[in-house]
Amino acid sequence: MWIDLFPILTLGLLVVLALAGGIALTRRLVGRADHSPKSLPAADAASIPAGIAIKPQSVLTSTEASFYNVLRLAVQDRYLVLAQVPLWCLIDVEAPSRESFKGFLNKIALKRVDFVLIHPGTLRVAKVVELEVPTPSPQRQTRDRLVNAVFKAAGIEVVRLKTDQSFTVPALADLLGLELAE
Repeated sequence: MWIDLFPILTLGLLVVLALAGGIALTRRLVGRADHSPKSLPAADAASIPAGIAIKPQSVLTSTEASFYNVLRLAVQDRYLVLAQVPLWCLIDVEAPSRESFKGFLNKIALKRVDFVLIHPGTLRVAKVVELEVPTPSPQRQTRDRLVNAVFKAAGIEVVRLKTDQSFTVPALADLLGLELAE
């Protein structure tokens, strides 16, 4: 009978020892933890400087959000629609030197495009859709020329549409060169 209970008692003893060891290890680790707040070094790139306030903001304006909804209906399941995508995420850059590579990336670093149509199978950029403001500033015109040149070099079509007009789903599909499924 003792022999029959031996495996059960051994297993129970092992479970108790494991629990006791876990509790002792936890108490030791918790006892060593310093719960007082620590200030990060000023040079830490992950720190937020004093006096800086951060809050969430909308990704799209109300005009862009309205256009996005019509765009989604126009492209249906043919494309994934992404909004406010950094330009450098959409291209692959090769340069003859590290300096020219860095110089070009610095030039496009803060540029974003309004909407990107991505082929759902290949996940490649099919088209970029830019909303044009009615009276662009000289800086915006320079930015638009750069964006056009970059996408032309990459073989990506840019469709520019005016923000001061409204679009129906069929009209937008036509402007994008798409046929609406029935």
